[in-house]
Amino acid sequence: DQFDADIISKGENAVKDKISEIEKQGNDASQKDKELLTILEIAYEMYKRGFKFYNVDIYKSDAVKFLIRDDGLLPPLNSLQGLGVNAAKNIARAREDGEYISIEDLRTRAKVSKTVVEILKNHGCLKGMPETNQLTLF
Repeated sequence: DQFDADIISKGENAVKDKISEIEKQGNDASQKDKELLTILEIAYEMYKRGFKFYNVDIYKSDAVKFLIRDDGLLPPLNSLQGLGVNAAKNIARAREDGEYISIEDLRTRAKVSKTVVEILKNHGCLKGMPETNQLTLF
C-alpha cells in the first residue's frame, strides 16, 4: 500500500533523493516512511537493472494490480497517493464503455470526486482532456 507512483515514476534520481531524505530522518522517520523506504530501495534496484516504471494511465493501468510491460512495470490506478481502491475500480469499470470525452465525463461515469480528479491531474493522467463535454465552435 505504500507504493508511491508519484515519486517512483519520476525516475532513478527522484527515488534516490527520497531514499536519502528518509534515511536522514533516522529513528524519527514515520512508520509510513519506513515502509516506503523498503519499496523505494527495491524500485531503485530495479532502475539500476534497467527496468522502467511507467506513469499511471487511466486507460491502460489496472485498478489494483501492477502490469508487466516490455521493460518495466505499469503501476495500478490505486498506486497514486489518495486514490483509493473503490475510485480505481470505478475508473477501470467506466472506461469499458469507451474513452472519457472530458473530465466532466470521467467524474460522471466513474463517480469520482474532485479530489480524485486533482490527483489524476497532478500525475498527468488527464493531460489534454477538456474540462467539460461542451464543444467550442469558434
